[in-house]
Amino acid sequence: MPEPFRRGAARTPDAPSRRRLSALRRSQARLSTTRAEPAEGGATRPEPAEGLDELAPTAHPGATGWRRVWRSLVNPGRGQVIAAVMLFVVGMGGVMQIRVNHADDTYTNARREDLIQLLDGLGSESRRLESEIADLERTRSELQSGADTQRVAREEAEQRASELAILAGTAPAEGPGIRLRIADPQAKVGPDVLLDAVEEMRDAGAEVIEVNDTIRVVGSSWFGGDAKSLVIDGLPVRRPITLEVVGDPHSLEEAAQFRGGIVSEITGPTIGGQVQIDQADRVVVESLHPARDTQYAQPSSVPPTPR
Repeated sequence: MPEPFRRGAARTPDAPSRRRLSALRRSQARLSTTRAEPAEGGATRPEPAEGLDELAPTAHPGATGWRRVWRSLVNPGRGQVIAAVMLFVVGMGGVMQIRVNHADDTYTNARREDLIQLLDGLGSESRRLESEIADLERTRSELQSGADTQRVAREEAEQRASELAILAGTAPAEGPGIRLRIADPQAKVGPDVLLDAVEEMRDAGAEVIEVNDTIRVVGSSWFGGDAKSLVIDGLPVRRPITLEVVGDPHSLEEAAQFRGGIVSEITGPTIGGQVQIDQADRVVVESLHPARDTQYAQPSSVPPTPR
């Protein structure tokens, strides 16, 4: 019969409890044990026991963060690759937009007076085109009405032939315009400079251009030679050079004097010439361009395709 339990009596621990107690005591002893290590001056300093190494952090938190960043750079994930591609596309779009903005800044540094002159020239050209459109629409209405169609068609054909003859240089012409005189004492005005002057006049609405009262400039005219021996259509050009231009006088003068235009180029330090411009209510052009038969082109029997 087992002995009854008495209050206050000591209980003997079983074998498993004793083993756990022994292990706990050994751990405490290992943590509290230090080894003496000689230091400078003969003193000793304690060194943490081996068990504390497992409890201490292995590295500084900042170092751990940099290691994570490095691992991300070396072995990027799928999401990081997608984000990098998107950022690259956005950056390329921004660069292209900046380049487009810079390309559209042609007149950013232009003076206010130059911009006003440019707008005036565009306004004059717009009014001329509107007047031409009105005339064409009136002619179309008269032709469609059926009243005296033959007479209207004949007058329209004659007017068109006269206009084409003036543009081709086979008929004399007169009208308002300007006289542009170029003084070139150093003979530095070459064919490229003179061609720029003609192109600027055409851009400003010039309808007839004559050089030195003898050379009619048309669409097929060519410029050659050099600054010393300048030629147009094979004819020599003497100095000073005089251009007689038929068109809107104000638009033509403003186009020539626009900053960076022909006047600025000729009067600049590279050429060192002088330009004089005079507006005239009546400019007479009598020189003609010889008509030449076409060698290869022939009239086509195919009706034109409407646009």
